Amino acid sequence: SQKKKNGKKSKNAIDDDWLEVEANNDQEKNKKKGTNGGGGGRNKKKVKNDKSSNATNNNNGTEHNPISNITNQSTLVEVEQALYTLNETTNVSSTTKIHLSGYHPPPNHRRILGDLAYLEATMPDGTIVPITAFPSGFYVNGSTPTKFDPTPALKGNKDACYSHALLDCLLQKSKSLRAAWQASLSAAKQRSALLRRLSLREDALANLHRPAVSPFDNNASGPAAASNGMMGLLLMSASSPTTFVPKLDNMLTRPTWLVPLPSVESGEMLGAKQQTYHHDKLHSYSESRAEEELTNVFGMDVRGGGLRDWNEELQTAREMGVELYGERIERARLVHKVLCDFSEASLAGVRAIISGYILPMNPNEPARSHVYLHNNIFFSRAVDSGLDTFKIIQGDAAARKSASRDASNMGVLHRLDIPGLHTLATVLVEYMGSRIVCQSVVPGILHGEKSHSLLYGAVETLSALQCDEEMHTLLEASLGEGCMVATRKIPAHPLTEERMDVIKKYRITPLGMDGNVEEKAEEETEDDKDKMIQVCGPMEMKGILGSDKRKYVLDCTRLTPRDANWVSKSDGGTGHWEDQVQTSKSASVGKGAKKSQKKQLVPATLEDDEWVVCVLRPELVTNFAEMKIGKYLKEVAAKNNKDKKEKSKEELEESSAKDEKEDKESASKDKKEKESSSAETEAVESKKESSSSPLGKVEEEYIKSLRYNVNVFLPYTRSVESMDKDEHAKLKQDEEEAREMARHLWDTVLPNLTKEIRSSSGNGLQLPADGRSLTELIHQRGINCRYIGRLAELARKEELVDVIDFEKASSDVDNTDKAAAKKDKAPRFRMPVCWLELLECEMVARASKHVLDSYMLEQGGGTSTAQPAAQTIASFLSAAMSVGEESAAETERRTTSDSNNGNVLDQEEMNALTLFDGAGNGDADASPIRGREEIWADIEREIGRRYRYTLSLYPTTATSSKKDHGGESRAMYTPLLRRICQRSGIRLVAKHYDFGKKCVCGSSNGNLTTSYPVAPTDILDILPLVKHAASVSGETFAPASFNGNNAGGSGSSSLHVLLSDAKTMYEVGHANLNNGNFAVTLDYAQEAAAMYQRILDSPVHPQISKCLKLTAIAHYHRDEPELALAAASKYLAVAISLSGFDSAEVLNAHMTMADILLGTGRISEGVKHLRAAQFLMEFMAGPNYAGISSTYYRMGSHYYDAGKLEDALRFYELASSKRSEDRMFDCLIARNSAGVLARLGQFKPAFEYEKKAFELYVTFLGEEHDATKACSNTLIQLMKLAVEQGKRSKIQEKELMKENAADAVAEQIRADEEAEEAKPKKKKKQNKKKGKKQ
Repeated sequence: SQKKKNGKKSKNAIDDDWLEVEANNDQEKNKKKGTNGGGGGRNKKKVKNDKSSNATNNNNGTEHNPISNITNQSTLVEVEQALYTLNETTNVSSTTKIHLSGYHPPPNHRRILGDLAYLEATMPDGTIVPITAFPSGFYVNGSTPTKFDPTPALKGNKDACYSHALLDCLLQKSKSLRAAWQASLSAAKQRSALLRRLSLREDALANLHRPAVSPFDNNASGPAAASNGMMGLLLMSASSPTTFVPKLDNMLTRPTWLVPLPSVESGEMLGAKQQTYHHDKLHSYSESRAEEELTNVFGMDVRGGGLRDWNEELQTAREMGVELYGERIERARLVHKVLCDFSEASLAGVRAIISGYILPMNPNEPARSHVYLHNNIFFSRAVDSGLDTFKIIQGDAAARKSASRDASNMGVLHRLDIPGLHTLATVLVEYMGSRIVCQSVVPGILHGEKSHSLLYGAVETLSALQCDEEMHTLLEASLGEGCMVATRKIPAHPLTEERMDVIKKYRITPLGMDGNVEEKAEEETEDDKDKMIQVCGPMEMKGILGSDKRKYVLDCTRLTPRDANWVSKSDGGTGHWEDQVQTSKSASVGKGAKKSQKKQLVPATLEDDEWVVCVLRPELVTNFAEMKIGKYLKEVAAKNNKDKKEKSKEELEESSAKDEKEDKESASKDKKEKESSSAETEAVESKKESSSSPLGKVEEEYIKSLRYNVNVFLPYTRSVESMDKDEHAKLKQDEEEAREMARHLWDTVLPNLTKEIRSSSGNGLQLPADGRSLTELIHQRGINCRYIGRLAELARKEELVDVIDFEKASSDVDNTDKAAAKKDKAPRFRMPVCWLELLECEMVARASKHVLDSYMLEQGGGTSTAQPAAQTIASFLSAAMSVGEESAAETERRTTSDSNNGNVLDQEEMNALTLFDGAGNGDADASPIRGREEIWADIEREIGRRYRYTLSLYPTTATSSKKDHGGESRAMYTPLLRRICQRSGIRLVAKHYDFGKKCVCGSSNGNLTTSYPVAPTDILDILPLVKHAASVSGETFAPASFNGNNAGGSGSSSLHVLLSDAKTMYEVGHANLNNGNFAVTLDYAQEAAAMYQRILDSPVHPQISKCLKLTAIAHYHRDEPELALAAASKYLAVAISLSGFDSAEVLNAHMTMADILLGTGRISEGVKHLRAAQFLMEFMAGPNYAGISSTYYRMGSHYYDAGKLEDALRFYELASSKRSEDRMFDCLIARNSAGVLARLGQFKPAFEYEKKAFELYVTFLGEEHDATKACSNTLIQLMKLAVEQGKRSKIQEKELMKENAADAVAEQIRADEEAEEAKPKKKKKQNKKKGKKQ
């Protein structure tokens, strides 16, 4: 009874204390509520005293309110300082720690008494409070570090402080915690008020950007800020991270490649001292972090009972009803939720495998062949599986590519959403050179052959291909109709006899298998040797009937034919690459050994296992089919017109003959009319029946004939000529069609894209700003990334044409009679130089990824036994960003100057960081550190093999110089570093790097060595790259985080939403925008965004980003600027959250914001977004990007309209300093510059600019053009004004010279007079001195 009494008193007292804080320390309310507390005695008196002390503390805190000085004019630093102060006050968990006691778990004799757990809490004043948890709540026990006493602490004047909640128990016990808790609640209210004020004055972008650039570490927003205080304490997690986590990770769905340097102390801005290694200083001591690592289950839900059956959850979700709108919404929500959870579980499983926490299912096999089963997910490496498995490809490179292709094709089937056809949840994770395939498990596949059955294809090499009729019908309905894949007959044993002999020779017979069984299988193979089966899809594809009676498709490696351009001519290819190599060889004869040596980087043949996986893009196949359909329809229309003419002629002849016989057949006239009327009725009915179907039988048959065979040009396959001549003829026709598509790509698509790029300034095509947007552009045209080398070769030829045209035009400058010839010689549009720069940058970045992966695999591939990778990565990046390698003397001079500035670590400081010994105590060789020449040789070799191209802009060898590349170097180092880091998952510390100079790659002495300009300490992390099979179309590998710090977690923020309603809404809205129906567009865009958000529970998704952009444009065209700005701001914030601050999507979002702001007259704000866009252009695409000049010109024009002539002139000068691909744009800049200078009264430079514009007008428009005549008149006026101004300036100079001369004479006279006056005074002083001496 005493316990209950004390507990009742204490609870009421704590309730009073809580109410005091909620009432803002109102003393009158505190007194009233204090009298309502039950009980009295010692506890009540104690709480009253605590109230008075806490009230004093709160009053003092109110006097120093951090937000009292925050106004709308406060700077970002002032606002962040106030938030930092409030966050520090609310962070109770920084001074209060709770963990399990050393006496936990309870012994048996205490467990049966009700004890559940023993805790220890460290209060802000350092006092350790032991706690016992039992079914009714918590109380303070009498245990000490040396004495176990779990009973309530009621001895003497102590109080057990019983409460149902742990928080109330601790608040009763500790006075220091009560004070800290009350101050925390008060600060939380002030912080809430401040954030509310900020949300009212900030848009979505500012709210995202402010915490990202804050110099304070704990100024998180959202859930991180809400977890401060006791709630974070009770959840056993600190409110601020115990190790360094970039702030951007809390706001972006994907980790960024560049991480700002952290501040060692909160509030410390970046300075000279922070240009070195500081990110290791923020890893604090945390017992809870260590406990979490020890208890990590790597994605398994151990509290929910059994493991999750991912496949059953996914298939059940897909089989939900789709008749009603609500059912489709719930189905899409559940499918998206399961796929997101599967992606996160896969990433956690990969981390466990790499760390060595999970044992393989086949430990006796080599490590590269290990497979794992964890959390009902099957993990395997994308490597060559050997000869036992039926496949066409061979080699690890082909296996890696095939795994990626299989995931992409599974995504196609997922988006088609065919009922009855099931696919597995598939995720690819790439980490430090290793590619791991994560798949859900087919029901029954791990429980023997009786629990599942093979319906389609073959698993083992010696087995015959299977073809179940129901499965084949299902595949024809899905792959045949949805993907235009043809059905063809192939041998049941498709491999050649030579290949089968090699397999039998090296095949390993499983243990326990009788030799007679193998002989019997070979006999069956001989019996079925000439058997033919039908397949619809790749012959390696497998169809499995699981134990759940569902049909699953696996190993769908091709949905389009193989690319004939990458097939050797002897095997049926087009021979384009071989012909180009022969042409280059013949052209290089007699040009020196250096040239021929460079050409040897491109292989002479296409004999490579990886090229077997090269297939045509589905966009190319679709465009080619549409082109053929267009030709067919034209032919049909022409034939129908001809038939109609012939038919009308016959009808006229028949009618004339009928008129002649009319008199003779008068008796049977009525009968014939009845017969003709009945015939007409039948004809009308037949026409109605034919019109009811959208296409006739002929059209349907023709479209069906356009389906393509995906099993062409495959190696090691048998010929069907001796088995079925008709099928052999079809195969030859299919191969010819594949060659035709490949020729269309080579001869038409690639040159047409180059022409579009050349005339991009005139046709409105926006050039890609980085490698990702480049990939999207060429994929839309149906071009594979392996053709980047061919595009670069075409771009280089176009640049050479521009140089020749310019030289010809320059030779006729003085000849006015050849103005027309000049116009023909110098075309208006030039080839953008940024196109070749971007292509070569992307080639180097992609080749660097493959080379770096090979280096990582040599060192262990990121496993727990692998060697540290920081040294290898830093040396590689240093070599890639340099023009040569430093000598020892140059390194000594540089390190001496840099050490004085404190910007780099010397070798002694580097050695002090860790014990880095790659030699294994002398038992093994140290990991090799390659020099610059070796690294660039590997990169060039990979580019020559993969893209069949030789670099021309990058100094690849030590002998390369700027002269080899046309004067000034055009190598883009910052964009190249960005793309290498993005494609390899490297996170780099943001600081100043000296690129484009000589480098140091380190040495192989077994120690951590310095490299320059990128040091090993500049490598912050190496991220896993994730590719989800169910992602949106076109999505490839994206960076993720093993720690799950990002909002997107495992990179699942771009999953495809399985809801056709939302897609249809968006497409209809976009179509209405093109038609000018802005109100309809707005309704459809908002409805589509609402649908997506109902499924995702988040606005961060690519489809929602598109809807927001569409909404902003619709509002702008409807003259609703405020609504347009709100939607555009959200679009920009979502784009940043999806792809970081530096991406092509963010660039487009900034341009959209600028267009809206400038269109509504808000010039200063619009120019800020233009400046941001201009910075992103130079940062991602280099200083020669085509859009930079026009952006500067736009800024200058808006400043000119605002009357700020000096600013306008400055931006016009910047625009003229950048290269423009449209020479008429140079005229426009020159004329506007002349106008600004004329208004400023500077007529002579205005005349020079106008003269430049006039020359360009004459060159491209001719002297008789109106613009040329207007420019000529302006030029005459400016010349007159310049002459008059020159005369006036000369007169003014003469007058000024006269005035200066007069002033000089007057000054001389004045000086002479002062000198004369000073002489008598000196004489008087000398006389006085003489008198004193006497």
